Amino acid sequence: MLQLMRSSILAFGIKFGIGICLLALAPISTQAQTFKAFKIAADKALKEKDYHASVFFYGKALEQQPLHLDVLMGHAEAAQAFFAFEIAVKSYEKVIQHDQSNKFPQAFYSLGLCLKSLGQYDLAKERFQAYLKAMPNGPYAAYAQKEIDQCAWAQEATQKMLPFKVSSLGNKVNSDYSDFAPVPAGGDTLYFSSYRFDYPKDTHSPRRKQAKLMSSIKGGRSKALGNQLNAEDKHTAHLAFSLDGQRMYFTICEFVGVAQIRCQLYYREKDKRKRWKTQAQKLPASINMPGFTTTQPAIGFDSIAQAEVLYFVSDRPGGQGKLDIWQSKLGKGENKFDDPVNMSAINSAGDDVTPFFHASSQTLYFSSDGHGGFGGFDVFAAQQGVLQKPLGLPINSSYNDLYYVLLPDEKSGYLASNRTGTQYLDAKLKSCCNDIFSFAYVPPPPPVRLDTLSTVVPSQGPSSAPPVSATIPPDKPEPPSKLEDFLPLALYFDNDEPDKRTRRTFTRRDYTATFYPFYERKETYIEAYINGLSPEDQIKAEASMDSFFEDELRKGQEWLLRFAQILHERLQMGDSVEIFIKGFTSPRAESDYNLALGKRRISSLRNFFNAHEGGIFLPFLNSNQLKITERSFGETTARKDVSDDLFDLRNSVFSIGAARERRVEIVEIKTQTGN
Repeated sequence: MLQLMRSSILAFGIKFGIGICLLALAPISTQAQTFKAFKIAADKALKEKDYHASVFFYGKALEQQPLHLDVLMGHAEAAQAFFAFEIAVKSYEKVIQHDQSNKFPQAFYSLGLCLKSLGQYDLAKERFQAYLKAMPNGPYAAYAQKEIDQCAWAQEATQKMLPFKVSSLGNKVNSDYSDFAPVPAGGDTLYFSSYRFDYPKDTHSPRRKQAKLMSSIKGGRSKALGNQLNAEDKHTAHLAFSLDGQRMYFTICEFVGVAQIRCQLYYREKDKRKRWKTQAQKLPASINMPGFTTTQPAIGFDSIAQAEVLYFVSDRPGGQGKLDIWQSKLGKGENKFDDPVNMSAINSAGDDVTPFFHASSQTLYFSSDGHGGFGGFDVFAAQQGVLQKPLGLPINSSYNDLYYVLLPDEKSGYLASNRTGTQYLDAKLKSCCNDIFSFAYVPPPPPVRLDTLSTVVPSQGPSSAPPVSATIPPDKPEPPSKLEDFLPLALYFDNDEPDKRTRRTFTRRDYTATFYPFYERKETYIEAYINGLSPEDQIKAEASMDSFFEDELRKGQEWLLRFAQILHERLQMGDSVEIFIKGFTSPRAESDYNLALGKRRISSLRNFFNAHEGGIFLPFLNSNQLKITERSFGETTARKDVSDDLFDLRNSVFSIGAARERRVEIVEIKTQTGN
């Protein structure tokens, strides 16, 4: 029920009871109010989805009658809807301990959800199990069992942290109200939306807040965009740019109740002087279906259809659940869009929101509360319509994590969350609101060099001989010191990378940008590779896959960096160097497709040399002192025992044999010593 109440708020993207502080609603001193008056005010606020006011008035009623069951339940529900989970837990606990608790058996289930959102997975499982015991055929029985399984998964997943640091952008960007929908642009500018502004023409008492588009340059103090870009009497939020930068999409939203919001999509284009036109154009009715919300635009490029695509969120009919993600290809001509298509392969029975399309990896990121995860909304990824598991900690948390944006370097980005560390609208409730966070890849510390450790063997009796040093062998071979000794230097790729589902023969990504996402998928590969094997074989298979990721994939990246260092030294000494590269693929697609894929892999390695350390090789490439000669063989040299069965993912994608075929190699080097 609470999920249904929140849908209209999620449509706007704020999610937190609108953040309206209605403590001033009481017309006279709260000391003079009766229990009945507080309860009536609380029930009314809850019905109107004004959760902050509802929590306040229920709390005042409980001061007068602390064990009133209906008020305790209302207080818990309002606090849960306002994401004040600690307050909700206390009230739900009192409900289930009440001598008439059988009136609200769903309290066990709701309490489990709150505990899960706080990351207390053991206690959450106990409450879900208690609900199943009391209501084995209850309306939430199937959901409770699913949540038990998800808590077990989350407990295990919390032991595997991703190598990222997540940091709040601080009060120069964030406010006490909801700040959300980050959009980086121009290298040093961050656009975002904020619900911090007074609503000047609001007839509600007290006045509600208004959302506006904002910007922050180089992390500096944020400010609202000009009035020509923010609607005067409505909410403006969710900025997105077309691929050519000539059009901006955004939502304009308005209240359709005390706390209910309905949104529609608009756009502006640049004029001949490269300025944004002041007149906002509404997208056609096929996108903005009358009577329903259309919000959260995102732009992507489908490399297969070779078309720009608009992604958006809507509660229109024909979806899989509440709020769903839809897509529409941009047609020819001004304001032309294909009929929207529901992305049914990734949408759930819950809310699926905040899409972001990462062009270079052809990956759609979004948040959902219907697929299960750590708790609340989690960030998911989908490639080619295939849903993947939620991203790991600390990108996700047990709280709500939305508006994920990955930067082109594929190692940093932004998200919005109400996780620990956000600024509270109500510190007492520890609730509200979204803040914007940045995240950045943190390389793992280098392994301890065991070859530098020595064990001194004590002498046996008197002797003038020096002590014997027993050197422990290194855990991996030392990188070569000559270019020729690296050969063949193999560098590996994830399936269909770089740039999935395209027949282009080039890519803008460099090899390092493809390495990190692949390396982070080690656990996914292990799970797929050991699936269906006996326990004994699983142990061997896991060790083999781990060895591939560490001793071949990771070593290749480390040796490439060392190779580049030595190469640069040789070039500075005046040597001329020609590098010969081969591209390989696994045999999962047509040969012409694989030939193009092999060329893209070579292209990514060429890009590495073009971009390495700010372009240190460019002068040598431009003068032909350094040459890179390409040899792409696609599938033609792939091992015949590697499966090409598109439905046999374990062997055609996740096997070590298939992974080894997806590579480029530096196979030959010709050098001419300088004078």
